[in-house]
Amino acid sequence: MWCCGVYDGFMLAKPTVTLDRGTIRRGLQEMSAHWLSRVDGWRQAGAGHIEKSYAQQFWSDLLRCFGVIPERVKLFERDAIRASSGRTGYIDLFWSGVVIGEAKSPGRDLDAAERQLLDYLSGGSISQHEWPRYSIVSDFEHLRVAKLGEDGWSVSFTIGEIADHVDQLIFLAGQETVSKKEEEEASIHASRLMADLYTAMVGDDDADEAVGDEAPTNPEDEDWQIQKTSVFLTRLLFLLYGDDAGLWQEDLFYRFVLYDTTPGNLGGQLSQLFQVLNTPESRRRHVPESMAAFPYVNGGLFADTWPAEFFTEGMRDALLAACRFHWTRISPAVFGSMFQLVKSKDARRAHGEHYTTETNILKVLEPLFLEELRDEAERLIGNKSTTARELRQFRDSLSQMVFLDPACGCGNFLVVAYRELRRIETDIIVALRAKEGQQTASMDVSLDQRLSIGQFYGFELNWWPAKIAETAMFLVDHQANRRLAEAVGDAPERLPITITAHVRHGNALRMDWAQEVPSTKGDTYVFGNPPFIGQYTKTAEQTADMKQVWGKDYDGYLDYVTGWHAKAKDLLAERSGDFAYVTTNSITQGQPVPALFGPLFREGWRIKFAHRTFAWDSEAPGKAAVHCVIVGFTRNSKASPRLWDYPDVKGGAVEQRVGQRINAYLIDGPNVLVAKRMKPLSSVISPAVRGSQPTDGGNLIVEKKAYGEVAADPIAAKYLRPFRMGRELVRGLDRWCLWMGDDDFNPADISKSSVLKKRVEAVREMRLGSKKKATQQSANTPHLFQEDHQPDCAYVGIPAVVSETRKFYTAAHLGAEVIAGNKLYTAVDPDGLLFGLISSSMFITWQRAVGGRLKSDLNFANTLTWNTFPVPELDEKTRESIIKAGQGVLAARARHPDRSLADAYNPLAMDPALVKAHDRLDRVVDKAFGAGRKLTTQRQRLEILFARYTELVG
Repeated sequence: MWCCGVYDGFMLAKPTVTLDRGTIRRGLQEMSAHWLSRVDGWRQAGAGHIEKSYAQQFWSDLLRCFGVIPERVKLFERDAIRASSGRTGYIDLFWSGVVIGEAKSPGRDLDAAERQLLDYLSGGSISQHEWPRYSIVSDFEHLRVAKLGEDGWSVSFTIGEIADHVDQLIFLAGQETVSKKEEEEASIHASRLMADLYTAMVGDDDADEAVGDEAPTNPEDEDWQIQKTSVFLTRLLFLLYGDDAGLWQEDLFYRFVLYDTTPGNLGGQLSQLFQVLNTPESRRRHVPESMAAFPYVNGGLFADTWPAEFFTEGMRDALLAACRFHWTRISPAVFGSMFQLVKSKDARRAHGEHYTTETNILKVLEPLFLEELRDEAERLIGNKSTTARELRQFRDSLSQMVFLDPACGCGNFLVVAYRELRRIETDIIVALRAKEGQQTASMDVSLDQRLSIGQFYGFELNWWPAKIAETAMFLVDHQANRRLAEAVGDAPERLPITITAHVRHGNALRMDWAQEVPSTKGDTYVFGNPPFIGQYTKTAEQTADMKQVWGKDYDGYLDYVTGWHAKAKDLLAERSGDFAYVTTNSITQGQPVPALFGPLFREGWRIKFAHRTFAWDSEAPGKAAVHCVIVGFTRNSKASPRLWDYPDVKGGAVEQRVGQRINAYLIDGPNVLVAKRMKPLSSVISPAVRGSQPTDGGNLIVEKKAYGEVAADPIAAKYLRPFRMGRELVRGLDRWCLWMGDDDFNPADISKSSVLKKRVEAVREMRLGSKKKATQQSANTPHLFQEDHQPDCAYVGIPAVVSETRKFYTAAHLGAEVIAGNKLYTAVDPDGLLFGLISSSMFITWQRAVGGRLKSDLNFANTLTWNTFPVPELDEKTRESIIKAGQGVLAARARHPDRSLADAYNPLAMDPALVKAHDRLDRVVDKAFGAGRKLTTQRQRLEILFARYTELVG
């Protein structure tokens, strides 16, 4: 029988043994592999209901992973009355006062299992003192863990993911669980308390100030009262946290405010307390008894002297309410994100709904360095032959690393990184003490604990978040020390503060990173979430920043965020380390790709890991989620690349299988960088041209509601033409325009038609009022579209943007009389070859790989995706085959003439005849590109496409 790790055969009188988290994780990994294999065996054997046969063994295996010896605890087949029937049943798992559990056969409903447990709990036979705090239900493939009661939570996961949920199951080891949801809720509540205090102190419910990128850069740039209140709140946060976290006597600050202050003297008392906190005990004289018990803090937090704040009774009440909150429950990362928003009226009213989740932060940190370090720690701890010297070497290596977030905001990336690294270090310290025995256990733990917040660096443009980051790092350091004390019985003292995180306030792109962040023996890791500012929205100052950091490699297509890539590669040029950022997905799409990745690849960098496009919620209220990617870089050629995809950009990540490399388009393929071209690379295809640009203020365009009026005017009606943008083409919508660009136009008609005269005059006024010189000049011909690119023959209309869900690019044939607007491209296609090519899977695969995107939708560009489409030379037979297959697609569409292209190409409801027609087209096109067999995946087509592109460009 399988048994978790080292516990098989233990004969102890006590029911549990204490395990470190590394051992627990390894045990859970072994358990999950064992039970997944067993479930596969049941399926192959056609086994039916098996829960009664295997439930006890399943629960025993789970409990042993947490050091519980099932033989020493009465756990199984507890009889209990069911409330629904009044009959007695048997509970699979019942640990009095701890947990109740139920196992069902694979695939059975876990909701039903939960209802069964609640039925037992409500039956009246389980006494109050036996009442469990947690429940677990499972079908041997999935688990759902819930904390019962008013502060309850629930989390579901597969058994393959169980090792990632130690925190939610740690109650089985006798430790208190704090779910991420509980931490987040506590942090939200804490931010509301601070927002209330801020509002009370500023004295204006409508007090408002920009946050994020638009916030005041320097303290002197903002209102004096707001500046003073901001610093004041940061100091109060430290005192509130210290009251609950053991920095001094419990509730010392609360009692001070409650018993030693009044609304009239509170400001003066706090000012005096701040001075006491900034004075060493040896230099204090005549300190009031109520303040004498506070320790010397140091660290600069209380260094500056500020005029005493005047408090009202409401302000004092708000402070007392904050004092009554249990501040150790907060997540410094989440709270810090929200604390910086208290100055914003909208953010305060949003009740703390905007913050960067730790899940998103860990998408950066885990594959960058945390997973590697954690795996190495677990390997050392789990190997019986590991020596104490090896454990010390690994511990010391952590203390030699340097960590930088060069756009740190309130420090949430730094906070999470430090917290996770301290957990790894704590596991090593526990293992080291176990290895070295009682002699080491009696030593000062500070001799073992080496990792320091002094290894963490941050740059932040705005002063207020930078201040919060410094404080948040001290808070998470203290939380880590509390966890260390729980593990080994002791932790380092941090007061007075002698080591702080290095958070520098200033423009990161103007700093000398190498001077700010000293080199050490260990690796340097750079990470974060730099500001999202596109190529067209950069200010003159930001453009100057970019030119300075990129130097000769500067390209106007580069987004502002790429300045942080340039600085990171320069910092790491002479030292070892990796870097990763959250960025807008535009850096991996279209023209910016060669501009960014070309210099990086030339200097030896390669992609270590990447998350393809997903939705990253903005921390600022009122701003939509941004479509982001995460890309991590390394120069280690032996690192195995990892790639995550998001079938739903708002959903979960799915890890992909990767071969040798991830290229700049986040594709498993060669490092090809596709640059825009003004003419087609292939001699087979003719140019695609952007449609005509009205620039008319809507006056030359005739919407459906105005069509009747214009058509009723016999003169204006002569110039009515069907008008199509990409939206109208795809959705089958009607729209018209007044087209006076043909040879039969008569200028006299404008004065004869009130409709034409009114609309043309409106166009003229609109263009004259423009700031653009070209638009002003076009006011001389207000009856014409500003740009006329209309073909004089039938053409293929190509939408500028199509949905990301499309399996094929939805182009269509249009007559010369249909005017193409600027969101529709046109390509003259006399024989139908171009339609066949652009309707193929080969083209949309190319578009997805190298084209740009609008949010996550596909954005066609003639210079980038069409002119670079590497169509090989075609013989006459192949050419005719593609044309014929394209005609088959048109015939399949014609079976349902009432359906728009959007309806016809709904990926969930395509007509089987249309699917078959595209399949026939794909076989012909794939063969034309050189495929020797039927292609079924994007990866297979990309291998051919990139190879053909490389051949054509030489």
